[in-house]
Amino acid sequence: MITTHLFAFFTAAPSELVWAALTDADQTGQYLQGVTLRSDWRPGSPVTFVYGDIEAARGDVVAAEPNSRLSLAIEGGHGPATIVTWELRAAAGGTVVRLYVDEPGDEDAGERQEVEDTWLASLADLQGILAAGVPT
Repeated sequence: MITTHLFAFFTAAPSELVWAALTDADQTGQYLQGVTLRSDWRPGSPVTFVYGDIEAARGDVVAAEPNSRLSLAIEGGHGPATIVTWELRAAAGGTVVRLYVDEPGDEDAGERQEVEDTWLASLADLQGILAAGVPT
């Protein structure tokens, strides 16, 4: 069974700035609690999740459509991968950002809360980065 979590927000930043924040290792660590993502961002390419000097996780790029969609499969250790998909949609005055987190297994209230606590904090940090990069 797969459990899908959906998060969304609007930013005044254009999709190009959002895409840069999602794929630039210098920026990912600012909103992923110090974890930087390293990849060439082509479908099928590896993604390395690095915390400091330690490789924290590995995965693969499932889809990469610049300024539109980025999907990653994060290795699940001994089980199926977690799929994280960012969708960007241009809207009047900015970009709608949707994040889907597809996790294997049955969901319980504790797991849902853990996923929300992790990703909502990251999304708040990402929104701050994007807001700082948009001229007023």
